[in-house]
Amino acid sequence: MELPLLIRAKEDDAGEQFLLTQITDAQNAWPSVQLTPGRMPLPGEQFRFHLDMTQCIGCKCCVVACNEQNGNPAEIQWRRVGEIEGGVYPDTMRHYLSMGCNHCLEPTCMIGCPVNAYTKDPLTGIVLHNAERCIGCQYCTWNCSYGVPQFNPERGVVGKCDMCYGRLTDGREPACVASCPEAAIRIEIVNQEEWRREYAGQANAPGLPNADDSISTTKVTIRHQLPRDIGRVDTSRVEPEHAHWTLIFMTVFTQMAVGAIASMSAAQSIARTTIARVPAAGVVLIALFALGASTLHLGRPIYAFRALSMWRRSWLSREVLFFSLFANAAIAYAGLLWIGSRASLMTGVAAAALGAIAVYASARLYVVAARPAWNSIHTVFEFYLCAAFTGPLLASLFTTKPRHTLIHAATCGVLALLIQQVVKFLWLRHSAVFELRASGDLLRHRLLSLFSLRLGSLAAIALALIFASGSVWIRAACLAAAIGAELLGRYLFFVSVVPKNMAAPYLRGRHAA
Repeated sequence: MELPLLIRAKEDDAGEQFLLTQITDAQNAWPSVQLTPGRMPLPGEQFRFHLDMTQCIGCKCCVVACNEQNGNPAEIQWRRVGEIEGGVYPDTMRHYLSMGCNHCLEPTCMIGCPVNAYTKDPLTGIVLHNAERCIGCQYCTWNCSYGVPQFNPERGVVGKCDMCYGRLTDGREPACVASCPEAAIRIEIVNQEEWRREYAGQANAPGLPNADDSISTTKVTIRHQLPRDIGRVDTSRVEPEHAHWTLIFMTVFTQMAVGAIASMSAAQSIARTTIARVPAAGVVLIALFALGASTLHLGRPIYAFRALSMWRRSWLSREVLFFSLFANAAIAYAGLLWIGSRASLMTGVAAAALGAIAVYASARLYVVAARPAWNSIHTVFEFYLCAAFTGPLLASLFTTKPRHTLIHAATCGVLALLIQQVVKFLWLRHSAVFELRASGDLLRHRLLSLFSLRLGSLAAIALALIFASGSVWIRAACLAAAIGAELLGRYLFFVSVVPKNMAAPYLRGRHAA
């Protein structure tokens, strides 16, 4: 496994040549390997990458060639090279792992996309991305266990490897394949049904997420004898993720609005009391503000309406659909309260039901295998408990007869949320899964002060509601603290998640070759 040195020749006056390496008749400067299959796939077949880790030397020629081919800036890499190592000195071993898109049989990027920007080409099996259709929601970047889709903030859209579709269908090698000096990357044809039965033994390798998530088609060749402790070199370098502030505000305030509408309609039904018109309209404005702010998360917010396209398949589309229905029902509820119509109660119940479905869709949006800390029932509980805690607390400020019932509901909600947060933290800390344990380590070390503040705030609010909820000012202060605690909690929700991904280089990106 030697890198063929570039032949540097210089002729002097005598016509002599000076070579770094003497080339013999039996030696070739480039490996003689068939890099592409030479034909198109038949029905039931598709193209795939084959990475030979025994040949990859980590030169990153493939990374440079990919960026040059696709015009990407240096910080956006559709092909990356990671490192794995193991053994005990002096018997240590390091291997390199070059990875682009795996063009999976069940691509999670395509399944989750709300605008149908991804398609699996029926002729080649390549997963293609349509940048013109993309709205830049970045949901596909959460769904992919390999971190393949990359968001380009300048363009406002996501992009990814398409196996150099144009070059490949023209009979030429993809840029990464053509540039590899060791022929470590090749294109092959695979039978899709056979691969479904065989992928577990050939698509999995140290430094890669489990291929079960999407049935990766990339074949990885590894050495037969590897050290038992071989693994990725970047396990000690875990950084907080992006906060997504617009989503923080959107999720917290929409859940509070759903809880408030549900509490108001429940109070109206149980106590036969009259709900104040202005507070109901205020709750509707909160919901509309939160939903409007969520579009700022998009790379191309002008095309936000496209997010409704795939409601049969994408939880993001379902979230948009049901929150839109909830907002319209809440507006009707507030309007009927304003004119004193008897139909307001049934409208409020309908709005609460639509809101509950919308909160569930919102939670399911984050329950993805590629984000293990989100991929649990804790996410659903956390979203519903936010509504059950802040909603009744907000409604208690504007109702009279069932006030104590609403305060008791808010107290139970905050206590349940406090318990849930502690249970989730213990689950993360004691998990055998690296990503879960790493999320717990972030909360225990780097984010400890914020996490402690969140738990302390929830405990203080619970005590205030139990012992001093008679004063409207105390309840108002509790509501303000509750909003702050939930915004902080949602911030921790986003930044503490450790995603699945392929192994990274030992050096950070700005230092790597």
